[in-house]
Amino acid sequence: MIVETHNLTKKYGREAVLNELNLQVPEGAAFALVGTNGAGKTTTLRMLVNILRPTSGSATVLGTDSRQLAPRDFFNIGYVSENQVLPDRLTIDQYFSYLRALYPNWDRGLEKDLRRRMDLPPDRGLSKLSHGMRMKTVLVAGLAFRPKLLILDEPLSGMDTLIRDEVVEGLLEQADETTILISSHELAEIENFTSHIAFMDKGRLYFQESIDDLRARFREVHVTLSAQRTLPARIPTSWLATEISGHSLRLIESRFTNYDALYQQVSELFGAVQIDEAPMSLREISKELIKSARQPRLGVVA
Repeated sequence: MIVETHNLTKKYGREAVLNELNLQVPEGAAFALVGTNGAGKTTTLRMLVNILRPTSGSATVLGTDSRQLAPRDFFNIGYVSENQVLPDRLTIDQYFSYLRALYPNWDRGLEKDLRRRMDLPPDRGLSKLSHGMRMKTVLVAGLAFRPKLLILDEPLSGMDTLIRDEVVEGLLEQADETTILISSHELAEIENFTSHIAFMDKGRLYFQESIDDLRARFREVHVTLSAQRTLPARIPTSWLATEISGHSLRLIESRFTNYDALYQQVSELFGAVQIDEAPMSLREISKELIKSARQPRLGVVA
């Protein structure tokens, strides 16, 4: 694993903003860390690059304890944050000249190509850049030295659609040779290149798996019942957002295996039924997971 954490915890006083996180990011993955504000995503990423130190537990990044990362380790680790501070007295050209001298593995050809595709004007002062242009600048800076790991903390936040598409295009170009760990609310934009996902809420990790496995097990289900029904006292734990009204039942099945198994499960509870099931987008899945994590569920069965 290129990133691995063991019971990683961060507390401020008695409040745990990150609680015993066990995360595993495989080499070559485009790994999305998903969750609402306050989930613990930024805290996690800052501990991985030793901006913050854990209260307990540990993290290894490229085989090194995050607390022991030395300057030379950052020749292989890129970190881009939406709140990144830039030397505003410099122009874009001066900024990249400064960075080239810092990284022995800097690829000037890649820098030139990325700057051209991101349409970064060389003489523009960093202080004069819009938020979107600043993020494009730091993204190019994070990619041009070809890091083994690129950590992106909300890089798409606040961008208009066109700039967001340009940034995602740049990430797609590098996804095959750089492991990417990204946190973002812009799920519709990142799901096209994301290979793995982890879902967090209120400092806890709920699951981590490949995007293909996640999509395979989630289905939006609409059921037409043969008679008016009410929800039974106990329903399967894998059912989320379950609603019933007269002859109609709607639910999210989070452990879908095949249509026949789903039909048998529903018909055992409700008698004769007609079922329609459909795959869900990453954004739809994430929305349902967040709602489910925030709402206690009563009367569930395994």
